[in-house]
Amino acid sequence: MSAPVRRVTVPGLVALGVGSMVGAGIFALMGEAAALTGSAVWLAFGVAGIIALLTGHSFVQLGIRYPTRGGVVEYLAQAYGTGRFSGGCSILFYIAQLIGMAMISLAFGKFAAALIGIESNLPVWERVLGTGLILGLSALALVGTRVVAQVQRKVVLANLILLAVFTIALGGHGEPARLSPAAWPGGTPVLGSLALTFFAFTGFATISNAADRVQDPARDLPRAMYTAIGLVLVLYVALAMAITAVVSEQELVSSGAKLLPVAARSVFGEVGYRVLLVSAVLSTVTCLNGGLFGVTSITFTLAERGQLPSRFEQEIGASTRGLTISALAAVILVNFLSLTTIASLGSATSLLVYSLVNFGALRLVGGGGMKRVWIVLSVVACLVAIAIWVVYTLRHAPHSLSIFATFLVLAFVAEGLLQRYHGRRILPREHWDAS
Repeated sequence: MSAPVRRVTVPGLVALGVGSMVGAGIFALMGEAAALTGSAVWLAFGVAGIIALLTGHSFVQLGIRYPTRGGVVEYLAQAYGTGRFSGGCSILFYIAQLIGMAMISLAFGKFAAALIGIESNLPVWERVLGTGLILGLSALALVGTRVVAQVQRKVVLANLILLAVFTIALGGHGEPARLSPAAWPGGTPVLGSLALTFFAFTGFATISNAADRVQDPARDLPRAMYTAIGLVLVLYVALAMAITAVVSEQELVSSGAKLLPVAARSVFGEVGYRVLLVSAVLSTVTCLNGGLFGVTSITFTLAERGQLPSRFEQEIGASTRGLTISALAAVILVNFLSLTTIASLGSATSLLVYSLVNFGALRLVGGGGMKRVWIVLSVVACLVAIAIWVVYTLRHAPHSLSIFATFLVLAFVAEGLLQRYHGRRILPREHWDAS
């Protein structure tokens, strides 16, 4: 007799979504976005949040129609069939997860170096520390310890509370004049940062992954999705406005990943600076641990279905080779790319995959009326954001666009070679359910 399925409530789904969105990413991405947009950073997060709400609607409709844990991989296969296109898109999604892991690791290096007090050879030490975090957490996963996982939820909750309190506390010390549109850098930088700020919301997809454990998906998924994204949208915009009103224009555009600790120091002194650094370090550790677990699950599933080589599902220690291969790939990214480049690539890659999901929803979800209108708007919003990112990146960081194109080609070439020379075939859904 099979064990009963543990149902997830709406508050539980909201907590899952908020916890997945608000983590290490906001510590790194707030500063990176501010470097582009200056005092209009809050506007960039606001627009990105609207795109996330529209895309969340597509995920809700697909989650209701296909209530499984497959998430993005499932939706791509349903929308585009079990062929090379969906396989290449799934590998592209895997690459986006690797980029996200690299971003978190490099952000950890920056926070840890600042906390320890390292001042010389910073780029080298940041990469050494980031690499050490990947290797250390991977080793713990192979051994099978759950120490980090056991404290992960507590750290996430503590960081949420800290950021909320921090935002409220900053609100009483700012200069509203710094938020004036007269101080904005213009429309181009704000629009160019949309892919970057959207990356801070991408965790909302985990809500639809839990659709199979919801009592009434048609009722509960929309409530949870829109509540979670709405709460995070309010937090991000309020936090960005509070920081903008507190720090100088120079600090806003030059602090990078350390923008939040710098803002804390400007009001609460060295104690506030170190508290935010400690929070950022703990957040990156737990976030990367969750990322390693997630990417291992993704690679195992993709290998099982024929979308990655069978080597990825081979057991090694308490995990699989998918973990070690992914960790090695993330280490390479950490040591050869800057945080700005990694964040930009991860944002654009995720936005492209989510655009494909939105278009898939347009093909799969029946009916008409406003339900379909919102899906059309999600497709348009994501495509416009990608187009703007391409134009802006081509002008200001063409090397990032070249790397992005390389990843795109690599995903589809790898899928083609995999099917042609390794005899792997993407299994239809009835085989997934039977496995």
